[in-house]
Amino acid sequence: MKNIKLLAIAPYNGLKDLILEEAKARNNLDVEVHVADMLEGVELVKTLQNKDFDCIISRAGTAELIREVTDIPVIDIKISIIDMISAIKLAENYSGSYAVVGFRSITEKAEIVRELNDYSIDIQTINSLLEIEGYLTDLKMKGVSLIVGDVITSSKARELGLNTILVTSGKESVKNAFDEVVNLLKLLVIFDQKNILIKKIMDYSDMEYIAFNKERKVVLTNIKTKRQYFTDFAKEIVDQLFKEKECEIIKEMDNSLTLIRGKLFESNEEVYACFYFRAIKPSTKLADPAITFLNVFDESKTNLETIPTNNKQLLKVIKDVKSYSNATNPLLLIGEIGTGKDFLAHAIYKNGPYQKSPLIVIDAKYMDEKKWLNLINKDNSFLTESNITIYMKNLQMLNEACQQLLESYFINTYIHKRNRFIFSFVNGYSDVFDKGPFLQFIRNELGAFPLVMPTLNDRKEDISSLTSLFMSELILKYGKQVIGLEPKALQLLQEFKWTNHIDQLKRIIEECIILTDTYFISEESVQSVLANERFPTANTTTYLDLQKPLDEINKDIINLVLSEEGFNQSKAAERLGISRSTLWRKLK
Repeated sequence: MKNIKLLAIAPYNGLKDLILEEAKARNNLDVEVHVADMLEGVELVKTLQNKDFDCIISRAGTAELIREVTDIPVIDIKISIIDMISAIKLAENYSGSYAVVGFRSITEKAEIVRELNDYSIDIQTINSLLEIEGYLTDLKMKGVSLIVGDVITSSKARELGLNTILVTSGKESVKNAFDEVVNLLKLLVIFDQKNILIKKIMDYSDMEYIAFNKERKVVLTNIKTKRQYFTDFAKEIVDQLFKEKECEIIKEMDNSLTLIRGKLFESNEEVYACFYFRAIKPSTKLADPAITFLNVFDESKTNLETIPTNNKQLLKVIKDVKSYSNATNPLLLIGEIGTGKDFLAHAIYKNGPYQKSPLIVIDAKYMDEKKWLNLINKDNSFLTESNITIYMKNLQMLNEACQQLLESYFINTYIHKRNRFIFSFVNGYSDVFDKGPFLQFIRNELGAFPLVMPTLNDRKEDISSLTSLFMSELILKYGKQVIGLEPKALQLLQEFKWTNHIDQLKRIIEECIILTDTYFISEESVQSVLANERFPTANTTTYLDLQKPLDEINKDIINLVLSEEGFNQSKAAERLGISRSTLWRKLK
């Protein structure tokens, strides 16, 4: 251990001599001693701080004041009981009245001596230099003529014409202070070595980190200059982390995916916000809609309380979602295209137990077997994480091979035990899924709670409220002054047979607003827009290429009917007079 550089501020020359004497007896100290008291000592420390002292020793009130102006450890040469007894014994031989006056480090020892010896001593504790003269003046007026105290008190007492006895520190007190310095510095060296080791270990890992204090200043980081965007992003969300206390985010940064964990730590009653950054290898191209992410700090308009509905079925769904909020059981959302399954999934996430971690959305519509294999086989895939919400949607698009692959993955990894899963599919769209193994596995093995979304055709009573909400959003987008629908226009919407439901209604309202230059959307406008929603059936040959082989023409006819029926296979099969399995086979 290298020599300790020690600065000693002695309030009087006698203490300076004791400090120098003790320093000579030790070979691991470089001591610089100055004689100064109270404010003089404080100013001296300010001028000497650039000399890189390891520690400072002083006494009583001077030590207390020095602590307020420096981060260097300050050790107090404590007044011992022996020191105080010596001073009071001298005062007891004085024929007049005396009092002990000083900072707490002086008076607490005097109180012990008074109690042990049953002395009648007037003891006055001061908390500020400004209080000294007032206390001394009051004592003088009461007939006290001798003051026992430290250097500054004794000096002020003499100015007021009072006799004084200085409480001095003995050799033992100085020796104890030196021992305390050595022991403290040993502990600090061990602490620094541990900190250096921890930093080296963290720097060697694949994670980069940054820590902020409560003033939002960076106090520790290993982020490299070339990744300044990590620091910039952390600064953007540090206020939110102090509010939320923890978070987990997946974000595209510099053309790659990054997992960001945020957490608050406490140290010495100070709170620090720390972010950790780790690269994740994406299983699909970043622009691929197959996998998307929603993070805790992303804006979201999903609020169960604001869903406009008087529909009993939907009200029951909302009630059930609230009941399931704090559970981690899988949920199975069932409903036709455009009935609000995605909205509901986001609301479940926002109200769920893992809302401070990302929502990962996997759209089976854009996935194939290769993408599924790539996702589940990567070592640093997000599927290896815990306590996140994963939303698998459009499961009706899964073929049999992908269903078997996913079932096997769930069985072998217990991923559903570590995370919360939300599944959704369109019932009646695909026999392969409806009668396949994975749906039965979700229901029976995973124990998913089903939530059935009503169609817009079942929610005719909500159409008025939904159109009002859509219009309030769209008039801002297009700068229109539309304030409502004509009664007959609303009636047309309520009587219409919806195939894509809420999504379709919003698109219809948007088109009507674009076409409207008056305050109210007219019956004619709605009629015109709705007419375009009904695919022509009388002259279907305009949509068919009759030069193709018969099998391909049949396939085109099936796709046309599917389109007209909102891609509902059951309805399309019924209209074509064939079974759903035959329809599915002809589409292959």
